[in-house]
Amino acid sequence: MLEEGRLAALAVVTGLVLAALALVYRLRVRRHARYEYSAPAAWARAGIYWCFCLLVAIASGALPAVLDSPVMAPSQLSDPLWWIATVLVTVFILGAYWGYWYRTTLRFGRPLAFFSQGFFGLAWGVTTGLFFLSFWQLALALGPGLPLWGTWLLAYAMISVWQALWMDMYWDVWVSPEHDTPASIRAKVPRTHIPNMTLCLAHFALFDNGWLFIAWQTIALLAASYGMRMPPPWFSGSTPAARQVPGLFGLPRAGGYIELNTHRS
Repeated sequence: MLEEGRLAALAVVTGLVLAALALVYRLRVRRHARYEYSAPAAWARAGIYWCFCLLVAIASGALPAVLDSPVMAPSQLSDPLWWIATVLVTVFILGAYWGYWYRTTLRFGRPLAFFSQGFFGLAWGVTTGLFFLSFWQLALALGPGLPLWGTWLLAYAMISVWQALWMDMYWDVWVSPEHDTPASIRAKVPRTHIPNMTLCLAHFALFDNGWLFIAWQTIALLAASYGMRMPPPWFSGSTPAARQVPGLFGLPRAGGYIELNTHRS
């Protein structure tokens, strides 16, 4: 098991980074028009969220559990069922995100920024994967007597509710630039996001491969970062912010871009 002192030190460093990002955001980058996209503000918000996810993963035990486990157990290498399931999930993630999601995403002429978009996708993917595994730890704590399928169902429900609210009402409004239409939003959820979590969490429940779970989320979110051409933090050009429509309790949510001639360049 990773030494508790090192985990505590990581938590302290992460907390300090979060506090520094929050201070920078409050003093320097939060003041901009609500309907104008600000890359520095978006990166600050994203960084705060990544730190939050890492702190939750440490506190919940998700990070120690992953660090203490192998990428795959030696016995799995001779298990045909493990190979079939692993290849199936990998092929789905690559096709759904690097194929379908990437192709159906609006960019509005935003340029490819290989290193910054790669960093964004890696940070987003790793911390999101760990955060999802924190829900698994929470499900274990809430239902210690549940069968495996019950733990999976509870964790799946919590992740689904979180993602539906977080992505729709915060991330896609305040972090991501405009990259969808109402039609693509409706299509992407059942074709990419729902089967992603269904397959990946089922694989984790059956085989306990936390590293693979995180890798799949990272591959998917790397595709999202490159696919929507996430502007680097120094981006000073103009790009559409998310179109906001009323959501839960009247709060804004991402509604998708509407125009007769939708640009896909």
